[in-house]
Amino acid sequence: MGDGISLAGLAMVAREQRQEALVHNLANASTPGFKAARVFAKVLEDACETVEGMRRPGKGPQVYIDFGQGRIEATDRNLDLALDGEGFFVVGTPEGERYTRNGNFSLDADGRLVNASGHPVLTESGPITIGDGEITVDAGGEISLDGQFVGQLSIKNFESLDPLVQAGAGLYGPGPGVELVEIEPTAVVLQGSLEASNVLPLEEMVRMTTLLKQFEACHRMVEMQDTVLRRTVSDLILR
Repeated sequence: MGDGISLAGLAMVAREQRQEALVHNLANASTPGFKAARVFAKVLEDACETVEGMRRPGKGPQVYIDFGQGRIEATDRNLDLALDGEGFFVVGTPEGERYTRNGNFSLDADGRLVNASGHPVLTESGPITIGDGEITVDAGGEISLDGQFVGQLSIKNFESLDPLVQAGAGLYGPGPGVELVEIEPTAVVLQGSLEASNVLPLEEMVRMTTLLKQFEACHRMVEMQDTVLRRTVSDLILR
């Protein structure tokens, strides 16, 4: 009986964490390049798994990032860049290189190409300063000013995206102690466009409604088993 209550409680915790992820996804449904977070619970790791085993670290819900591509939307702004295919723009931060699909870039007061948080967008030779003039970026990421080459955007891809974790402000980076293995990116750069979030609000709302029903069912199970347990204890005492 106690195991039943514990299992139902674990199921409620897993659904609560999924709900938090869904709320975060919905809040960023209009953020360019945002990738939805998904929570998976390891419920049936082993047919002989015990309740105590399920409580061990690493057995609980885990957050994964859905890196599926969002739709490409035209903006006609020359510093809005989208990636069509696999790969990431590279941004320099105080913590090191971080990766993003949000190509909503601009020039700061010093003429540096930066992202929405003010971090420099990196080229193959590092941060880039661009002067006044007509800026064009071709499909391969070459930046030109008035027809003259000024830099090559750094675009990276990795053998596995599983080690990437959210680093805030639409950025991703490796988890602690993780070394990313680079592979050739397949993405092409589209100037004057942005990649929309891959969150579909209607689907997220359906998931949220389903989770609420599941949570309520688990809660009823806890209450039912608690009632039965109380009656059993009461009967034993009366005897």
